[in-house]
Amino acid sequence: MSGKRKIITLLCLILTVVLAGCSMLRSSTSEKEEGDKKKNPPKALTRMEKDTDGIVRDLEEVRQMRARQIREAKSPSKQSQPDKELEKQGQDQKQPADGKEEKQQENEEKNQKQQGEQEQNKQEEDQGKQEEKQGGEQAAQLMPTAQPVPQPDWNKLESTVEGLNELWNSYEPLARSDGAMPETIKGFDDQLMALTEQIMARNEEKTLLAANTLYLYYPDFLKLYSHNQPPEVKQIKGLTRQILTYGQQDRWEDTKPLLDQMKKAWQEAKTKMKKPDKLLNSQIDAAISDFRFVVSEKKINLADIKGRILIKNLDKVE
Repeated sequence: MSGKRKIITLLCLILTVVLAGCSMLRSSTSEKEEGDKKKNPPKALTRMEKDTDGIVRDLEEVRQMRARQIREAKSPSKQSQPDKELEKQGQDQKQPADGKEEKQQENEEKNQKQQGEQEQNKQEEDQGKQEEKQGGEQAAQLMPTAQPVPQPDWNKLESTVEGLNELWNSYEPLARSDGAMPETIKGFDDQLMALTEQIMARNEEKTLLAANTLYLYYPDFLKLYSHNQPPEVKQIKGLTRQILTYGQQDRWEDTKPLLDQMKKAWQEAKTKMKKPDKLLNSQIDAAISDFRFVVSEKKINLADIKGRILIKNLDKVE
């Protein structure tokens, strides 16, 4: 009996392991089937994401143009210096080798003076026509700050945000039926209203911040659907922009939790890639590392460059 009991116990253990394995296999298969059954994102959602991304890109481009203009005003390019001054300096340094050359030089200067007088008389005839143009060119060379300061195209932004409100009205019922969390829906709705108000108020800084915050909601919606590019990729883009905005406001302490979120989001994104590009992923790894370093060093100009490189790489993920 003792031997039979051991055999029976062993068989029971084997049966238990087999049944457990089958259960895990069915569970894994069920999860895969559930993932495969997810439908594609609604067109209204993908359009909203692209339009919000466009708002952010437009505002960032304006800020970059303005920053270049300020740098140029502080340190004008050497190319803007008149070539005639350089030539005159070179002529002043030249010394005639002998009396003959000196006399020849005097004759040349005399001829040049006569030609200059003739040209001056000719110029005086149409001085009124040329004065305004020359004055504008001189102002552009000597006073770069007098150039028009780049400003956002508020009419375009207003049209875009109106379209976002229409698209949200179309997608909101689908978001509820597709399983979006109520707090996500409410948060997005509130943030869209905040973005709309800031655009109408023509407040550039608050508009950029509101657009960044709105963009961070899209990954939560996109996780409800089938995808090629993991939704976390868009989350990293939003976090990158938010970090840059905080850096420009000298709010470096606020960037620390966002950097941690970025690192976690990228690790999760890599696990969801159907066909990972190892080379591209390595480039993104390096870009994130570089970005985190310059942000920790509070170097906003370098952070801006490294951040744009990171976003360009993230856009390549498929």
